[in-house]
Amino acid sequence: MATAIGKTHCIICSKEKATLKCGGCSQDFCYNHWDFHRQELNKKFDEIEVNRDFFKQSLNQHTEQLNNNILIEKINQWEENSIKLIQQTAEETKNILKRTTKEYIDQIEIKLNELTNQLRESRQENDFNETSLRQFQEELNKLTEELTVPLNISIREDSIPLINKISVEISRKYINIILFNENYKFIRKKCLKNPRIDVEI
Repeated sequence: MATAIGKTHCIICSKEKATLKCGGCSQDFCYNHWDFHRQELNKKFDEIEVNRDFFKQSLNQHTEQLNNNILIEKINQWEENSIKLIQQTAEETKNILKRTTKEYIDQIEIKLNELTNQLRESRQENDFNETSLRQFQEELNKLTEELTVPLNISIREDSIPLINKISVEISRKYINIILFNENYKFIRKKCLKNPRIDVEI
């Protein structure tokens, strides 16, 4: 990092002495102040490491707080509301199906009760013949057919979604990264080239 180049003026004491040139700042330092310069650089390096540690701690805190993020809470609320809406719609649809089926069975039962009363009355009065028996049997056959042939019920899904779809929109800015090359010269690079990411849920 330093090279001896003969007698020049030290940047700190301004005396003409044998000096070393710092490759980083291109300043000349005498032997007495060269160590001082290196100590100052070490202090600055220590400060950067301390700041790096603080940043790492802050990054860890952000990671720990991820589950408490307000956006996560919004997604959880959307999930809860969507599940409730789906469950409510499913329950209403099942109730309609059950009610319709019960009404159908109730109608058949009413007809069966009427037939039962007619049979009972004919038996009590001993008032039946081949024709009435044939009519009774036909009526019973109709009721049996109604019961065995199911209602024409189907489930239709609407083209309009029941719940709104949500997505995550992430906007990123370009970040300048400062690196060093082998000659300790600054190199600027841009990263995070994707300005926006959409994630659909």
